Amino acid sequence: MASIKITQEEAEKLLKMLKHTLVNEIQFPSPGKSIEFNVAGKTKENIFVINIFRGKINRLKYNIGARVMKNGIVLLELHINPSNRPPNPDGELITGNHWHIYSEKYELKWAFPADDINSEDFEKNTILFLTKFNVIEKPNIIYQAELI
Repeated sequence: MASIKITQEEAEKLLKMLKHTLVNEIQFPSPGKSIEFNVAGKTKENIFVINIFRGKINRLKYNIGARVMKNGIVLLELHINPSNRPPNPDGELITGNHWHIYSEKYELKWAFPADDINSEDFEKNTILFLTKFNVIEKPNIIYQAELI
């Protein structure tokens, strides 16, 4: 079965589109769990799902991703994990926190160092992710004291 793809132009349009949250607040998930909430673009057809997964063993490990609701294509991911080392298609290993941004050629297979992440602060990094995904109306973020 062939995977669904979109053109680079379509991906860039969706990434750059201004969005707003459809929820008032989100709560950081428990270890080993994930949460999802929706954000909307210009029209009802432009609904996106934000997923936040928290690691079960390492309490500071988490991933945040954004996908298109109607076709499931993941456009953007942020992986917070200092010991992570994903290989890029050219064999280069990226160490630590990194971004995956959809491309027509590689989909999400290419990782980029998250040089803009200099903190393990969940709230700050979630806001950074939402800003990079052009969510201009963001939810309030509630997180457990154990993450402070």
